[in-house]
Amino acid sequence: MPVCTFCKKRYEFPRGTTVIQKDASIRYYCSSKCRKNMEMGRLSKKVNWIKKSDVVKAEKAKYEAKKE
Repeated sequence: MPVCTFCKKRYEFPRGTTVIQKDASIRYYCSSKCRKNMEMGRLSKKVNWIKKSDVVKAEKAKYEAKKE
């Protein structure tokens, strides 16, 4: 399963976009939203929708740890 270069989200292989650049580096994007944000030069740690998903993941991990 590839990992998105911008938001670090895992996604199924037939979905998303794979971009191969002239220097032979490969970039994987889970959606056009990630691809466009990367092309505009935005940093993933400053984008609000990625910050929110990180908070949700952390809360989910706490809940799972408490549950066990």
